[in-house]
Amino acid sequence: MLTSVWKRLISGKSKRKLDFVGVAKKDYFDRVNYVRTVVGLRNVLSKPKQVAPNTAREVAFRGLPFGASLKEAKRLLGKPEFQVNHNQDVVGHEVLFYFSPIGSMKVTQCLHFLHGKFIMGQSHIKTTKPAKGRAVLEAELANYGLLPEPGVASLEGLFPICDGQGNRVEMHHAFDLTLTYVTGDPAVLPLVAKAPQVKEKSKKSFLKRILPVPQVRYV
Repeated sequence: MLTSVWKRLISGKSKRKLDFVGVAKKDYFDRVNYVRTVVGLRNVLSKPKQVAPNTAREVAFRGLPFGASLKEAKRLLGKPEFQVNHNQDVVGHEVLFYFSPIGSMKVTQCLHFLHGKFIMGQSHIKTTKPAKGRAVLEAELANYGLLPEPGVASLEGLFPICDGQGNRVEMHHAFDLTLTYVTGDPAVLPLVAKAPQVKEKSKKSFLKRILPVPQVRYV
């Protein structure tokens, strides 16, 4: 049952919405462990060594291909719960958030865009039951024709999933079970750039130019 629900979740619009009782959306999603810095993006986008294609199917995030626009994402997945512009940290970086629970599991999904193009998706799955986490991984592997024979103790060694274009699905399990879908386009990584920081001295000079100078009267 869980496997079939996960397969429906990874393609199509979210049916349920998150109830933000007593917490602002910004504060809620700011606590999500998603990539938001230049270093973080570069680390994720850098292809690990010795990763070879292991699936004939194209890797995509909920049916959204890499390179898709923000408009295409919203048309496919519906209105996001929240949208963040990290242009002050990474030039051209925007993130859409969706909330898609599976039974008692909370699934927060983040779609990353760079200069308006989809480059990465993340599913953060909160569950304390190993059996449920394993069911999610089995469904993901089955989606790419990689489900092993019954009896395999650990599924971690079957990740990352990688297609012929270098797009991949990585699995991490720290605070939450996280599936990260990453573009294999080599032209994306060089575009990740830190936003220029306004120096304090420049700020003071700017304020000095726009604020009136107080007139001192001498007696």
